[in-house]
Amino acid sequence: MSRRWIAWTAGLALVGSAAAQPEAPGLPSAELSPAVVRALEAPYLTEDERREARIRHGAWEAGDLDTPARTARAALQRGAFDHPSFTDRSVDPRDRAEAAIGRGELRRALELLGAEGDVRSLRLRAQVLAGLGRMEEADRTLDGLVAALQARVVSAPELAEGVAGLMLRERLAGTRRRVEGEEEQREGVRADFETMVQLLARARDELDRIGWESRVVEAELLYEKHNRAQAIEAAIEVLGLNTGCARAWALLGRASVDSFDFSRAVLVAERLDELAGSVEGGAGGASMLGDLVRARERIRQRDPDGAAAVLDGLLSRFPRHREAVALRAAASAVAFEDDALAEWLSRFDELSPGAPGALFEVGAALSEARQYTEAADFLKRASDRLPAWPEPLIELGLLEMQSGRDLAARDALVRATRLDPFNARAENSLKLIVELLAYSTVESPHFVVRFRPGIDEMLAREMLPTLETIHSRVSGVAGIDHEPAQKTVIELMPDHRWFSVRITGMPGVHTMAASTGPVIAMESPREGPGHEIGEYDWARVIQHEYTHTVTLSRTHNRIPHWFTEAAAVYMEHAPRSWDWCQLLAQAYHTGTLFDLDEISLRFVRPIKPMDRTQAYAQGHWMYEFIVETFGERAPLDLMDRYAAGQGQEEALVGVLGVGKDAFMDQFRVWAREDLRRWGMLSPEGMPTIHELRREFFSRPDAPGDIDDQTLSSWLEAYPAHPDVLEMAAKRALGKAEASLSDETVALLERYSSARPVDPLPRRALVKHYLAMGRSEAAIPHLRWFDEREQTSPAYAAELAVRLSTLGRAAEGLDRAERATRCAPFDASLRELAARTALLAGDRVAARRHLSALTVIEPDREVHQRRLEALDRLGG
Repeated sequence: MSRRWIAWTAGLALVGSAAAQPEAPGLPSAELSPAVVRALEAPYLTEDERREARIRHGAWEAGDLDTPARTARAALQRGAFDHPSFTDRSVDPRDRAEAAIGRGELRRALELLGAEGDVRSLRLRAQVLAGLGRMEEADRTLDGLVAALQARVVSAPELAEGVAGLMLRERLAGTRRRVEGEEEQREGVRADFETMVQLLARARDELDRIGWESRVVEAELLYEKHNRAQAIEAAIEVLGLNTGCARAWALLGRASVDSFDFSRAVLVAERLDELAGSVEGGAGGASMLGDLVRARERIRQRDPDGAAAVLDGLLSRFPRHREAVALRAAASAVAFEDDALAEWLSRFDELSPGAPGALFEVGAALSEARQYTEAADFLKRASDRLPAWPEPLIELGLLEMQSGRDLAARDALVRATRLDPFNARAENSLKLIVELLAYSTVESPHFVVRFRPGIDEMLAREMLPTLETIHSRVSGVAGIDHEPAQKTVIELMPDHRWFSVRITGMPGVHTMAASTGPVIAMESPREGPGHEIGEYDWARVIQHEYTHTVTLSRTHNRIPHWFTEAAAVYMEHAPRSWDWCQLLAQAYHTGTLFDLDEISLRFVRPIKPMDRTQAYAQGHWMYEFIVETFGERAPLDLMDRYAAGQGQEEALVGVLGVGKDAFMDQFRVWAREDLRRWGMLSPEGMPTIHELRREFFSRPDAPGDIDDQTLSSWLEAYPAHPDVLEMAAKRALGKAEASLSDETVALLERYSSARPVDPLPRRALVKHYLAMGRSEAAIPHLRWFDEREQTSPAYAAELAVRLSTLGRAAEGLDRAERATRCAPFDASLRELAARTALLAGDRVAARRHLSALTVIEPDREVHQRRLEALDRLGG
């Protein structure tokens, strides 16, 4: 048994892992393995045998395809289902039938198959009958396939056909298992699965070690069980045995779409086109399999118009292709074209009465578009049509989890795991929902916080007042001006492992918290084993995520990815970091700002390491531009246009009066002036630092570096030039001794004013002022750092101490509260907050922090004594 099957229970793995596929945007190597090359060169083969072997492994030479039968076999391997060779009566009827299935001509395939009883014919006949909606007939046909497998199988390709039939039989199992109990059903599924594994192992390890047919079925089985990484590994192994196997390439394309690797998906689609066009006599152009990959890629990118264009072209060539019709219905659904959706669903039902394919594709697409109510309806209907197929139930369970309906999620996932106990995605999801159902909850008017019983209860209860403040900011007139119809659930996950499980499969999640709309999951902010994120300002993070909840509610989940992220960052009400300022300035200078078609994609599939960060930063920047240029209501008006189903171009023209290209042109002009305000561009009329340096080094007598005299002359000529001030400040700091001179301090203050986003001068000034005992002078710079800090309580704690010492205890308490929000389980910060609260005369706050200490350090009796002493004071 191969290591893939030994590792079966390892759980979900990321599709894009290094072991699974190479760096984007390349494709797997398509070279025959040395074992295949040796077999093709074996001296004992006759020339005719060698020709047959080359065709089987996709390595034919000129002249090998010398008969219609051989040409048809080659065309079938490469996905050229409309090749003229399939009209020739001398071609194996099974090859002609399989090509007809590929074109969607199922009734023609049924005619070609006749009443043959071999394994392949039975598998193809069952596939046709299922495609026609004749499920019970298909299931009875597969009973014959099982009998044929038990009688006598002599080749690996036959066993591969048999397993492909058993996979279909598993999906149809409800037609014969409706009367079975839960355990009987589970045992039946287990027995079927073990049979499939054993057959594939025999085909691969005993009958034909270089046969690709069993390996491609193995890849398809792994993919169906949501073991995607190993499915990709198996598909790549297939390509070493048959470089032109279209089934393996199509699986890789589907997996690329699953993992948002759209660049690779496009390359795979193009490879499929090349393969289909490589058989002499074929039509060339776009291939059927390539178009299916392209359509899925565009649906997942929320480009329904692009998907529709691809599918309409495909259906003009293959009008009865069921998968294409199902995807066309999905494209209409995510475009919110209800009439077209109904029409395509009706067309699918005419082709395949009672089949679930179109309902499932529509439900899955709507679920990803966060149209939870509508998606659930379609997925339930799909499951009703084929009760033994777990896929609709898995999607339904995940959907119900994301929408906060836990009991419905559990019911769906229990049914899914009963149908398929080997499905990694269903099993992991069920474990999570069982975990969540054991959690406790606390509530406020607009929130429900759920938590694992234990120390997190302290934080959960503390969160409620802050959450209500966040609600007022985000939902109020000064925010998104909208209130969700239901309470938002905050799931406080106890560690990173459970948080990771919670967000598995949610696109675009790369942080310590994530919003699905009605539910926000967050990792408990503390240090220690199992906590990879550590401490962070949970209130700022939740304010960001709750903005997603509100914008998704206001727009009915119809909002471009970049725009909802931009609104969320904007509503954090925090200054941008120095790193973001540098990144945006670099993108502006190099002409690499994303356009409106690219920016949403870079969130989920970055090409360069900083693409995702740039997408966040640039989206926020563009949102600021909209507010400053078109008014505070403009973003809200855009949201309402998106809610009505308008695309970006139509919405922008309707609200801002400009299309996407004009928007970017105006944004770049505004951005240039904003960069000047940050000190990241030279002021108007001043030379750039590069021009100054170029002029200096062009002198014949120029020394190796800018000398002090030249720098002083630049400062005199351009006293507010940020780059000149930066150079002077760094030089002065390099020469400084234990303390800074008055001249250096003045220079640092000047640079800080000229480039207010750079931490360099402030860091030196804070250190200097604190060393000199000048807390008042240090406080503005400490505040600057604290406002930008998201993970450390250090600046807030320092401010709390300094402000309290200066007699400004109320301000100090505000900073102490922020420190405990970043690190709620830090006992020293709780003690600081309690002391500061007493100095400020706020006994309620002092009591809250002392109570927290009794939970954080239950073995220290001093906390309880202090709490009791405070209670005796009254008030």
